[in-house]
Amino acid sequence: MWRPHQPGEASRELAALYAAGAMPAAEAAEFEVHLREGCAACASELQSLEATASQLAFVAPPTAPPPDLRRRLMQRISEKSSQGATLPGLLFSQAGLLISRPGEMEWQSGAVAGVLSKPLFVDENRGYATALVRMSAGTRYPSHRHKDVEELFLLEGDLNVGGIPMRPGDYCRAEPESVHGEVFTEAGALFVVLSSTRDELLT
Repeated sequence: MWRPHQPGEASRELAALYAAGAMPAAEAAEFEVHLREGCAACASELQSLEATASQLAFVAPPTAPPPDLRRRLMQRISEKSSQGATLPGLLFSQAGLLISRPGEMEWQSGAVAGVLSKPLFVDENRGYATALVRMSAGTRYPSHRHKDVEELFLLEGDLNVGGIPMRPGDYCRAEPESVHGEVFTEAGALFVVLSSTRDELLT
């Protein structure tokens, strides 16, 4: 048990423990009272040790960070930011898993009148996206060339693709560089589509 005012080697030991943050809380409180009472020996020893401790960070040689540190850091930042409430409908996005709730997202208008979408996921590097799409009754989508695989699953309504009328539950796949003629709906349609963000409109 530490006793207030122990000069010499004991004072140096106590000051060293306090400066290093290694002194139990109760003893640290007692030591602080001892300092306030005016022990010049302990105060001088502590001041010297604190000055030395402040220079310790400059003693270690500089070390280059691992080559992939920046990549891992940016990935963590991206994962953390994507979990925030700033993206409506995004429930979870971390460690390669994404869960969203389209019902909480706003419909977004695009280049073609009558077509609204809710982007569920966008791969910026590939230029590829997954989206929930709604086409209002009578809407016609222009002929276009696919820059990547396109997959479409019709959930509601009707959709005419390549002269073939699709019904809810039908699935359509188009290969890269294939061309769709005009796609249209008579009563309106709701579908999930995976497609390139670089598709080329032909009309």
